[in-house]
Amino acid sequence: MRNIPWMFRLKLIIMAILVYCFVFFGVAMAAGLSVLLEVPYSLGRKQTTVAPGETTRAIFSIENISPKPRQIPVTITLPQGIAVTGQSEHWQVGVSFGSQMLSRRIELPGGYGQWFDLLTLQLDEKMATGNLRITIKAGEKEQEVALTVAPHARGVRHSQRPVFESIVLPLDKEGKRDEKLNGNALVLRDRSLDYFKNVLRGKGASNQEIEAIHPVTHMGLDFSNPAGQQKLVMVEAELLDRNTRQRVPGLYTPGSNSDNDGAGAMAAQQERLTAFVALTGEIRQRLHLPIYADETLLMEGNYWLRVMVEDGEAQIWSREIPITVIKKNSRALMTLGIALALLLIFLLVILKRLPIVLAGMKTRRLITIALFGTCAFAVVNVPSTLLNDFFHIFMGPFGFLITGMFSGIMLYMLTGALITLIPLHGVISLMAAIRLLLGMVAFGHMSPIVLISYGVNAFLLEITLALSGITSARMQDATPAGLTIRRMVMLALACALADTAATYVTMQGMSVLYRFYYADWYIYMVMAVNGFFYTMIGASCGLLLGSRLADVGSD
Repeated sequence: MRNIPWMFRLKLIIMAILVYCFVFFGVAMAAGLSVLLEVPYSLGRKQTTVAPGETTRAIFSIENISPKPRQIPVTITLPQGIAVTGQSEHWQVGVSFGSQMLSRRIELPGGYGQWFDLLTLQLDEKMATGNLRITIKAGEKEQEVALTVAPHARGVRHSQRPVFESIVLPLDKEGKRDEKLNGNALVLRDRSLDYFKNVLRGKGASNQEIEAIHPVTHMGLDFSNPAGQQKLVMVEAELLDRNTRQRVPGLYTPGSNSDNDGAGAMAAQQERLTAFVALTGEIRQRLHLPIYADETLLMEGNYWLRVMVEDGEAQIWSREIPITVIKKNSRALMTLGIALALLLIFLLVILKRLPIVLAGMKTRRLITIALFGTCAFAVVNVPSTLLNDFFHIFMGPFGFLITGMFSGIMLYMLTGALITLIPLHGVISLMAAIRLLLGMVAFGHMSPIVLISYGVNAFLLEITLALSGITSARMQDATPAGLTIRRMVMLALACALADTAATYVTMQGMSVLYRFYYADWYIYMVMAVNGFFYTMIGASCGLLLGSRLADVGSD
């Protein structure tokens, strides 16, 4: 080595470095490519073999680890008896010696650029069992993937398709049946007080639409799959009107990213719920899906729930079940709570002042109050109780238009007449107590909602009549008042406002105590007709009746 010239030594060193660099970068380029072909691709449940005639899945992925972008030619060679089906627009399909060949060119960016695709493979019915080899070549890499074909179970054909059997709801997030709710019930949350709840919790100005994106319940889709097929399916659920069978907006698919969510994820797809799920090959399987519904858009009532399942091929399943949509109404609970608190205060005041009121009244006045209470029971409670079911048969929920004439016009005609004769505090409460006692004895009308209805009605009437100056606490002011237009208007408005508020409290109390849910428009109509209009007529006629009675009698 000492006799070798230094120039020749330098050339050898440079050549060695170049050879090392070529080898190193060549290995690095080859090592910078990761190729994977998994077949059969298991959708949740591990599957190691396939059977003749079965449809299976294969997932192909390739990753460029090197820092430079690359264009990589890819070729997948399938053995005879296996063919690609479904959508394969990314691939060029050719045939060579009876085998299908899939080819395409993939452009991957540098630094872990990745590309993948899900392939659907169909095995021939007459395919022989054994181990098959699928060859994949990507760039400089070539490898073989083993696929084992085994006979199917006795008595089961792998061409036998899954069956969509039933829809089960409501379920909790663990998939267990919610025993607190009736079957096929969809309970919505009342969002009308969300802003005030956020203020009380110190959350400030929050995006209420984002907070509302949560499942209201879950449903289960039961499938029987005797052939153990594995496939991806798309589920679409929508609501239909019970009568017209037209699609009803309300169900929605949440946005998949912050851009969609911030722009109103519920507004983008408010007509149906869409989800992709997998049949894992179990003999019996329940697909567990959350249900998203817009509480501000979906109204209470009866609907059809239609669920359609599509496997991307020729199979489409469809089932419908009747469901009932119920809305939790926090306003009803708050209204009932306030009414009970005021009623308790009213009862305490009544118990304290009742002996004073009774001691200051003449016997003749007490007899008059008892007669009016008995008459109100005879012309209001009895007809309403006996005819309520009869009119309900022909008019349904609008039967109150007839029965309301008794509870509105007749009742307040007697109430107005009694107040005209005896304009004192406590008179309305005594008359209501007599009606209540007679109803309990005659018809057994004893329930929380009856006590609330009578009590709130009497309390509000006492308040409005006292504020309007029609009734007084002084015995010397108990002389019958004259008939004037101003007094008629004041009496009619006082009674109408009190009865309208009492009607609202009663209907909200029924929704809380007995789960009788009414649409808002129906509540407002009952308040307007039965609570205000009929009461105005009855109170006005009551003042006329009371004035006529005052002319034929005196204290």
